[in-house]
Amino acid sequence: LLFHGTNNSNNDSEEKSKQQLINTEEKVAELLISKRLNYEQVNQMFDRICELSNRPQSIDSCSPLLSVLLDAACKVDCMEREENPNKRWNHRVERDLRRKLFALGYGIRIEDVEKKDRIRSITGEKDYY
Repeated sequence: LLFHGTNNSNNDSEEKSKQQLINTEEKVAELLISKRLNYEQVNQMFDRICELSNRPQSIDSCSPLLSVLLDAACKVDCMEREENPNKRWNHRVERDLRRKLFALGYGIRIEDVEKKDRIRSITGEKDYY
């Protein structure tokens, strides 16, 4: 993953751009914890990787970047809440992203399905097969 951030130099008015190539599960997990990223932010990263990969993503054939992100999310999910200083983490991130990746393999956008489910639960409409 390419992480882009800024560093303040000695002079506060001057910021330097910093890019870092993060290519291991451990480094990505550390980043997820230290930057206190939540599900929505990781989901945006997931979507952006899928968008930039220019090929269909699925469980069987996913980008190496997605694989690293999913493995890092799993590592953070498995941490005990007391050990994880990131209180925004809900311990279901990896499961939800793998579910989304599985659906993508079949051409299903999980957001569309969840939106229809929310509408059905509000209207009380039943799904007939």
